[in-house]
Amino acid sequence: MRRQLLFSTVMTALAWTFSVSGPALAEDAAVPGEIRLNDEQIKLIELETVTATVGRVTSELALNGEVTPDLDRMVEIQPRASGVVREVTGRLGEAVRANAPLAVVESSQIAEAEAAYLASRSRAALAQTQFGREETLWKKKISAEQDYLQAKQEAAEAEIEFRTAERKLKLLGLDPNAKNGALRQGSGSVRLPVVAPFDGTLIEKRVAVGDQVSEATVLFRIANLDKVWVIASVHENDMGKVAVGLPAMVTLSAYSDRRFEGRVAWVSDLLDEKTRTLKIRVELNNKERLLRPGSFARVKVAAKGVEAVTIPVSAVQRQKAERIVFVEAAKGVFQRREVKIGMTSSQAVEIVEGLEAGERVVTSGAFALKSELEKSAFVDKD
Repeated sequence: MRRQLLFSTVMTALAWTFSVSGPALAEDAAVPGEIRLNDEQIKLIELETVTATVGRVTSELALNGEVTPDLDRMVEIQPRASGVVREVTGRLGEAVRANAPLAVVESSQIAEAEAAYLASRSRAALAQTQFGREETLWKKKISAEQDYLQAKQEAAEAEIEFRTAERKLKLLGLDPNAKNGALRQGSGSVRLPVVAPFDGTLIEKRVAVGDQVSEATVLFRIANLDKVWVIASVHENDMGKVAVGLPAMVTLSAYSDRRFEGRVAWVSDLLDEKTRTLKIRVELNNKERLLRPGSFARVKVAAKGVEAVTIPVSAVQRQKAERIVFVEAAKGVFQRREVKIGMTSSQAVEIVEGLEAGERVVTSGAFALKSELEKSAFVDKD
């Protein structure tokens, strides 16, 4: 109310000074849309001007997003061999340490692999012994060279078979030189533990005791939530304003007083055809565990600015569907100029068209000039 009263007083005084000082508005000016003011009038409305400069305007993009686990720190756990689940110790939502047991799978496949390893090891040892014997006999001229070469080939083939069986055991997670990787049962099957690969949280459990599983069956999903991602959607019109490395601030309705700061770590190369939006990713520290995957988030990104002519926001006035500024053409002479604006921040606005760097525009007092210009046009119409 006080501001309105002050403005009304100033406008009344301005109108009085115009009537006393003589014509100063557009209808008597040399150029349409031009206002001429003397020093007294300029002082009365506290008119100020600034020079349009070339700079960068940085605005904020307000986006909707969702908190998700860091996919680089999330893993789907599958059994190393097919079989039947005999134990499940992992509990959904619990924190687990690396190598913590989650389940036990009883598998005959592992027993078969172990048996093949033991058999190939014996054959390799026997073939090596026979090769040594034939080599000695051949050197003493007791046996034929053909017998020596055949024994050498059989020893090499047995060694290859043995190493293949050994690698297969290692791929199944068993140490051929130790028996603590699996527990042999009387039935000939082997119980293989399923363990957590790293410290994290058990975010999904898809297995129960008695389930028949294969190497492709996903039993658990574990995520390390020390860091999380926020995936946000950028409208198609704003695609050019986002880039990797831009600062971002995330807020959640659950913690209205908290601001989580990060940077844009990824911008998708593909536009969603249905929503016409572009996905971006903000990576955040989550040591406090406040950012829970699945939560809705508000994301503000400091949009990428470009070099352009910039002026203060207060210099731009709206007149119907147009944006206008008042340019100081000479001392006491101010001309209305229609402009096209681009990016806008809380302090500055980008001028795309209608103004050149170095021109001076009215900031304080621009609204008063617009009001007088509109009043003049109304009087002319009458």
